[in-house]
Amino acid sequence: MVEDIGSVIGKGFDTWKENLIICLPFVFSAVLTSIVAVIIIGGTLLAAIPSFFSLIPLLDKPGAITPELISPLMSQILPSIGIIIAAVIITVILAMLISAYFTAGAIGMAKGATQTGGTSLSDMKDYGGRKFISLLFADIIVGLISLVGLVFLIPGLLYALPNLTTFSEPTPDVFLPAFAIFMIGILIMSIYMILISILFALPRYAVVIDDLGAIEGVKKGFNIFMNHKVDVFLLWLVTLVISIAVSVILGFIPYVGQFLNMAVSIIVIQPLTFIWWSRLYLSITTPETDELTI
Repeated sequence: MVEDIGSVIGKGFDTWKENLIICLPFVFSAVLTSIVAVIIIGGTLLAAIPSFFSLIPLLDKPGAITPELISPLMSQILPSIGIIIAAVIITVILAMLISAYFTAGAIGMAKGATQTGGTSLSDMKDYGGRKFISLLFADIIVGLISLVGLVFLIPGLLYALPNLTTFSEPTPDVFLPAFAIFMIGILIMSIYMILISILFALPRYAVVIDDLGAIEGVKKGFNIFMNHKVDVFLLWLVTLVISIAVSVILGFIPYVGQFLNMAVSIIVIQPLTFIWWSRLYLSITTPETDELTI
């Protein structure tokens, strides 16, 4: 029998309190991704554009960056643009692999903690090593489905392209309709992507917890949503509200608010969220005779 959302949240919170180690995959992922980005992108910029870093201290000084400074900088950037783009692409690919490994490991740890009451880094290494490729491809499939939402921007583009010359001196009868069409397209696209995030909230958990391939995991996650729409939506809403509330509250703290928000997200919000989703998934897919231990 499927646990009600109140039970999932309450018991999941208790599981998190007893297994604070579940935050480590998220910490490792953030640290390694940052190191990779600094080494590859930072190293590339330093080698290709030595004067780039001398401008960084000037960014917070209004008027400090003048056309006289930008012009020689651009003359260094343009010949190296291919190398810079390649560095960014390599960084993105490595970041995706790192994220997939530690995400699979975190779900494996959440599964172990939910079923047995305890977990360890060995669960992270086991599930991360076995399932990160399948999870990566599942994320790519869902990401491609989300990108379909860009189609809603096409009407705005089709309207704007014949009028590009007019936009150099925009008039209300040209600018306002184009702006309205774009805004409507962005609104519809946003709604579409929100729906996708709800419809495909569970494929990651299907891939890792049930040891499925990417396509099978996406299918099973979607089918579970179709059979348990209310439960999935309620948990999605709870996690969204908590994330937004924490972000808004910490955002009011001067100087360190953004840092605190990132730290709380990595150490508390993400581990707790993974435990909740894992518990809901297990309560749906586990036979009644195989009840959760805690």
